[in-house]
Amino acid sequence: MEATSETLPQRISVLSGYPMAQQMASAYPSILSKHWIDNEDVALPIGIFATLHAIRIAYEVRKGMHLNGRQPLLQELFTMLTFSFGGAILTALMLGRPQPWLENNTTVPIYASAYLLMTCLPADLLYRFLRNTSPVSDMFLASVDGLIRGYGVTAAGVDMVRNMKGHPISDSLVAWIVIGTSLGSGGGIIDDFLQISRARWSFRTPTMFTQVSLDIKLSFFATVGYILSTHAWSFAEHAPGFPFSSLLDSILGMVPHLSNQEAHMISGLLCSAVLGTAAHLRAREFAAAERRMLETARSKKD
Repeated sequence: MEATSETLPQRISVLSGYPMAQQMASAYPSILSKHWIDNEDVALPIGIFATLHAIRIAYEVRKGMHLNGRQPLLQELFTMLTFSFGGAILTALMLGRPQPWLENNTTVPIYASAYLLMTCLPADLLYRFLRNTSPVSDMFLASVDGLIRGYGVTAAGVDMVRNMKGHPISDSLVAWIVIGTSLGSGGGIIDDFLQISRARWSFRTPTMFTQVSLDIKLSFFATVGYILSTHAWSFAEHAPGFPFSSLLDSILGMVPHLSNQEAHMISGLLCSAVLGTAAHLRAREFAAAERRMLETARSKKD
């Protein structure tokens, strides 16, 4: 395989003439891993983006509970953590790897604390603040989620499988796509099967086969777009005996090339734009549902 890969032509990124874009792409991973306080004297190993992501998931779960009815606190917390780590849970199970959320001492406490703050503060202070600033708060948190998700499905999804050298799965295009898609939408997939966001769980035929969610679509297209734009897959390298491999490689070669870092950033920005826009629409739908619920409650009192 190594001899074959050496014969592949070296491609130049379409962003090679834009140094500002390349600098942003290089800084993108470090920005996502930035801590609230991180210097030589004081270290607070709590990521800014991880905190915002935790608040976003807690906020969305809390909104669902507001419409569908509250549940015992531990059940709500379990639901929130499953939505937070669902992608990592599924991919680790498929790859036979340790659960990533168990490998860090701060991940679970950060996400659990975010939900406790969302539900247990006096007068629902945090939740009320986000509701009063909606749809801006919804769009901001969803956009942050998109930046994280776009990087996750590419770097922590596709690249992780590609780098499993010596294992047949590293050359599997199917594995790249399945892992990348699952990583970005795992929480929703688990909920679709088990209904964990409901008061009573039940195993059912998932609706994702008849009505594919935005999270699955976005994660799938982000994964495929990353593979195509980085030219990570070529039939000459990974499947030389495949019929019409030369023709297929020439078609794939027409896609504008991006470096891995640039593709990580572009994926994150596109996911951020899509989720931010969707959050604006969903915020309006939630506000309308909330008004209907209040009107129904008032009519029952009267």
